[in-house]
Amino acid sequence: MKGATASATRDFAARFTTRGYSRDAYRTLGKTGLTVCALGFGAYRVDDETPEHRQALEKALGEGCNLIDTSTNYTDGASETCIGGVIEKLIRAPGILREELVVVSKIGYVQGQNLDLAREREVNGEFFPEMVKISDWCWHCIHPEFLADQLTRSLARLQLETLDVCLLHNPEYFLMDAHERSYGTLDRRRREFYGRVAASFAFLEEEVRARRIRAYGVSSNTCTRPASDPEATSLTHMLEAAVAGAGAGHHFRVLQLPLNLFEAGAVLERNQGPDLADTVLDAARAAGVGVLVNRPLNAMVESGLVRLATMAVPERTIELGAQLGTLRTLEAEYRTGVASHLEAGDGGIPPADFFRWSDELGQIAPEIQGLEHWGALESQRVRPRLAQALQALDRHLTGDLGEQWHAWRVRYVPEVQKALDEMRRLAAEKSQVRGARLEAVIDPLLPPERRSETLSRKALWIVASTSGVSSVLAGLRDPAYVRDALAVLSWPPLPDPAAVYRAVRDQGSRP
Repeated sequence: MKGATASATRDFAARFTTRGYSRDAYRTLGKTGLTVCALGFGAYRVDDETPEHRQALEKALGEGCNLIDTSTNYTDGASETCIGGVIEKLIRAPGILREELVVVSKIGYVQGQNLDLAREREVNGEFFPEMVKISDWCWHCIHPEFLADQLTRSLARLQLETLDVCLLHNPEYFLMDAHERSYGTLDRRRREFYGRVAASFAFLEEEVRARRIRAYGVSSNTCTRPASDPEATSLTHMLEAAVAGAGAGHHFRVLQLPLNLFEAGAVLERNQGPDLADTVLDAARAAGVGVLVNRPLNAMVESGLVRLATMAVPERTIELGAQLGTLRTLEAEYRTGVASHLEAGDGGIPPADFFRWSDELGQIAPEIQGLEHWGALESQRVRPRLAQALQALDRHLTGDLGEQWHAWRVRYVPEVQKALDEMRRLAAEKSQVRGARLEAVIDPLLPPERRSETLSRKALWIVASTSGVSSVLAGLRDPAYVRDALAVLSWPPLPDPAAVYRAVRDQGSRP
């Protein structure tokens, strides 16, 4: 399948602006000439096994969203596979053309099957050059040899002949790693960094000539930071690298960056140009670079991830203190009964300490910041350890002791679940309060007819109204999310979104 065209994307937009969307619902993506929807389909958590993900993408495309953003590492390639399948299906039916759709993918992360590939190559002495080894489970690379390998795999999964936009995915990992290792001076790190970016652009320019991509650019989470930050990237220097690597006629056309009510550096931070007089959005407008926004509803703040959405809080069914007391009684029964017959392995956790969630959850509860914070604690800290202990005893206890264990287990696990459910309810309550505080700051700056809308709609609309933004990438992996988000396309833009960002910053509305 060939790539998007200026005329086809323009015709696509015209069809939907006559159906009730505002004129601002579609914009030109910088110098690409392509017309894109102000809300794009962000496919970060999309896979090819969940029917709702396919349904959501089909619904989004059918209702006017013609930009799709993914990456080679999203769900270990399954995001691209899902997108390729949906596009192939839809263009076979009347109504949507491949040339109307703008597909963006990113390359850089070395995780999952790509990490296995990189390790296998190293064993065979066929290293991908310039590999940045961030951790045991995540490496990073933007060397042309790696880009060539990944672009071929990406096109195959997407079932495309041409990728409309290919982005280097968070190349600042080099700067982060160099800073942590105290590698050279900051000037030396930056020279090497932009040298690597220039070499990557030279390769991508060759791929434009080969018609495997139409345009390229960078997705960077640090281009909105102060220029003094050792991990900050600069659009000004990226453009210089494009000229150095690919010549004056380069096809560096797109920049992706974070922007939301709390992370407003793209609007408020002057970090571009020789005198640092411009914001990154100013620099992008001046250079004709299209801007894609990520994390419009997921703000990274000092306390962690904050979800910018109206939270529904279930009714309370239990009191947490009393429920932890129930757990405490059951855990004491386990220690005097089952655990007293067990011995710890060499250097292992004593079996008597396997189940002390009454105390641990009691310590965690006052520290929970909100639903996102609790979700991370539950998925990364609580459930893995609980499951590991349960599975270990399930495997090893037999006979009379095994029967005693299982009799206790069937009573304990439901009571733990009740405590976890109440922890989640309390976390949602805190998120609701935090959201109400935020809305008290922003609502006076919005038209009266918008103040009763959900926080997620308001947050998307404010970012989409921001001058210089081409498209806002929303995580639309459920048809209900699509329906909720696309409603803002019919709203006229907010006249002064910068005032909202300043109000949130100046009034200290940190979560």
